[in-house]
Amino acid sequence: MYHSPHILTRSWRPEWAAFPWAEGKTPQLQAWQRGQTGYDFIDAAMRELYVTGKMHNRARMITASFLTKHLMMHWKTGMDWFAETLVDWDPAANAMGWQWVAGSGPDAAPFFRIFNPSSQLEKFDPSGNYVNRWIAECQARPPRTARDFFEAAPRAWKLRPDMPRATPVISLQAGRERALAAYHSLRQKER
Repeated sequence: MYHSPHILTRSWRPEWAAFPWAEGKTPQLQAWQRGQTGYDFIDAAMRELYVTGKMHNRARMITASFLTKHLMMHWKTGMDWFAETLVDWDPAANAMGWQWVAGSGPDAAPFFRIFNPSSQLEKFDPSGNYVNRWIAECQARPPRTARDFFEAAPRAWKLRPDMPRATPVISLQAGRERALAAYHSLRQKER
């Protein structure tokens, strides 16, 4: 960060300045921040983050991929939210991690690598233990960890454990296709 202070404010690769990121406080961004996307892996991870200030690296990759690719929100938006909520936040590591996932960093994962939160959940939480630990809705007796989220969340969010689970904010296929189209358009402009 000392030698490359721009990593906190703009993409490492200059061509990404033209990428059509969504910016601002959108309903989809709020759903992501509040663990209300309708995708259990994302929602459980975001709730764990809000309650504990921690999140496993796999969950960080999946939530970041969902935000930057399915929702096409600028990676800085996610970086800023993690800066507010992570207890182990580091400016340089956070910026480069977000850019790696988004595809705009120096050693970025290919943009077309778009993690599917549903298949990732099947692979890494087949028994549903992680989801049940953090999502109270639809559980007759949710554990303390799942209920803690509703105590930690601001009252203005108007969330309750007896609410139905959120419906998906975007279909995974539609989000993937939109992101790939934007990526291909950016690649065409480079040529």
